[in-house]
Amino acid sequence: MNLGVRLHRTSLALGLVSLALALFSLACVSEASELNKAGVALESRNSLEESIVKFDEAIRLDPRLALAYYNRGQAHFRLGQFEAAKQDYDQAVNLDPESILFYTKRGDAYLAMGQPEQAVQEHNQAISRDPQFGLAYYNRGAAYVALGRRDEAIQDYNHAVILDRRIRITTNIGVRCMLYDDLYPKDVAYQDCRGFSSHASRFAKAFGDRGFENFERGEYRQAIGDYDQAIRLDRDRDFYNGRGLAYQSIGEFDQAFQDFEKAAGRSGFAPAHYNQGKLLYEIGKYRFAAKEYSRAILKDPLYAGAYTGRAMAYTLLEKDTLAKLDIDRAVELGVERVELEGVIQELEKQR
Repeated sequence: MNLGVRLHRTSLALGLVSLALALFSLACVSEASELNKAGVALESRNSLEESIVKFDEAIRLDPRLALAYYNRGQAHFRLGQFEAAKQDYDQAVNLDPESILFYTKRGDAYLAMGQPEQAVQEHNQAISRDPQFGLAYYNRGAAYVALGRRDEAIQDYNHAVILDRRIRITTNIGVRCMLYDDLYPKDVAYQDCRGFSSHASRFAKAFGDRGFENFERGEYRQAIGDYDQAIRLDRDRDFYNGRGLAYQSIGEFDQAFQDFEKAAGRSGFAPAHYNQGKLLYEIGKYRFAAKEYSRAILKDPLYAGAYTGRAMAYTLLEKDTLAKLDIDRAVELGVERVELEGVIQELEKQR
């Protein structure tokens, strides 16, 4: 056999080996992708440990599959294993540094580990790559809240709302998840929607805190606007109660009463009943005011203000014996007797 023939056969053999290796590599990549999908399916059913096993297998077959690291990070994050999650997000970022979601999720991991400054930096990375990515602003706001930088958090939240109208449609997680899979269609990692609503309560608190400060400064309409935003995110009874006080302060009693009723709810909430009592007292409905004060006391027997208010209502209803009992109880709870009895004497003159 001449040298040319031997070289040709050797070249052919090497080509076949290369082809076989390439086919094997493609098969591994395909199998890794299927294992990754299987892991996602398990994760969606809250079988988190089982999903991690699938992601491990996917990564073993294809160590460059960024989504498998990302998805494993998601599972670790939901298990509260934030350091492990961060390490997986590190790998995902290293393999695909242009996927802005990976930076955002790594920022969430830093925040969960108590490192909000680093979380802000991660979200900054995402925003620098895509200034139109609303979720990065939304999640960076959570880090700002943790840092006490409430106004910056609100600014980020408002920017997120402008960039993506779906953020302001509803806080219902189910609806958001249905919409989230088309948020950024070129990257299938965006089909995970959990981070989209994970910080709603933090933003609500930011708005609620600012609403309270505006109320204390006498800026009642600004307070109402902040409480509107807080309630849109989290229908917490404190926010309804705060907005009711702001409405009451500008004389919109019907709106105030509706908010106090929502704050009280079916189970009752002492501050809301107390505020309803004050409102009813203010408009001269003393019998109904006494009932609301009684409800506040039923929910909180140590509510000194409710005893004081009810004593005043009883006085105007000429129920002096009941009023005296409430005065004594209010004094036991720390109310100054001389001052309270002076108020009662003035009310007796009005009867």
